[in-house]
Amino acid sequence: MARAHDQLNRSPDLERLDVGKYIELVCKDLDKSVAHCEVQTDIEFGIEIATDRAVSSALIVNELITNAAKYAYQDRSGGKIQVTIARVGDSDFSISVRDEGAGLPAGFDFDKARSLGMRIVNALSRQLNGRVAVRSHDPGTEFVVTIPRQDR
Repeated sequence: MARAHDQLNRSPDLERLDVGKYIELVCKDLDKSVAHCEVQTDIEFGIEIATDRAVSSALIVNELITNAAKYAYQDRSGGKIQVTIARVGDSDFSISVRDEGAGLPAGFDFDKARSLGMRIVNALSRQLNGRVAVRSHDPGTEFVVTIPRQDR
């Protein structure tokens, strides 16, 4: 929230934020707080969305980074967490958070996840009319949230 307030103070438009710039600043803060992981970003700037949607998007990123730091690298000293923000078509944008850690447990179902972090990501994504895809990699996991830039 403090980052959103800071961005709004620098902008002539209080109703909209560049979600990429905002999330990049949030990621820099998180990189300091999850010292055993390196948070890297690949951000597309110029994606302007309503301030409340930007704050909810940043909360999704916060939860996904926190979960990756907590679970993906629990058996080792740490690793990389990659955050990507990009336009998708004419009306959406995507948030991707990928780790190179242990991967998800067998049978993981995002829609039935019971952890508080996953429930928060699910609720915020639905609030934004977003869609969540979970992708397994070797190694690691990637969560991709595709969100309309405007409320539908």
